[in-house]
Amino acid sequence: MEHIAGQQRKPNPRGAGGVLAEEIVGAALRLVEATSDPSGITLRGVAREAGITAPSIYLHFANLDAVMAAVVDRAFDKLHSTLEDTRAEHDDPVARLRALCRGYASFAVANPQLYGLLFSQEKVSLLRQVESGLLAPKSVDTMPGAHAFGLLVHAVAACVEAGTSTSTDPQYDATLLWTALHGYVTLLHSSADFPWPSHDSMLDQYAGRLALLTP
Repeated sequence: MEHIAGQQRKPNPRGAGGVLAEEIVGAALRLVEATSDPSGITLRGVAREAGITAPSIYLHFANLDAVMAAVVDRAFDKLHSTLEDTRAEHDDPVARLRALCRGYASFAVANPQLYGLLFSQEKVSLLRQVESGLLAPKSVDTMPGAHAFGLLVHAVAACVEAGTSTSTDPQYDATLLWTALHGYVTLLHSSADFPWPSHDSMLDQYAGRLALLTP
């Protein structure tokens, strides 16, 4: 399903190509949020949403995969911004870690289409590996969303430094925690009628057990 822009876009002034690229990504992002099946998004639909002609996209992006790769980056930026705002609200390391878990889950539940896109873009992943010359990621730092994941790693490490976690490898334990969070929100989307325990208690248990928090 394609969302049609309400009005024709006015041309950007000369030299404002970067602005147009951002508008193209923004248009594709809106289409993702408006549809249950992003695989149906086309370059023509993105151009229509942005109020431009389809050939104009090729001035900034090689193909639809490149546009969607930029959308994934934008979506991860939104997730990172949400988690950063949540993190900044807490000084206590344990409270901060629990809040990050809740913020992650809340973002996923509030933005199901956007969240789903983050982890269902095999073509985007392949494109990035080809462009970078990598056959596979060499570290988590090369992965899309590394800055968002880093907040979780730092939160676990802060608990260790404060003496409230017995973790000896914050990145490893943050990976376990992220895996549990992703599985949880994925099941929430697919099994909403399951008799889930309290949302916050589930998330706090994930943080407590997988980040090895001490009583």
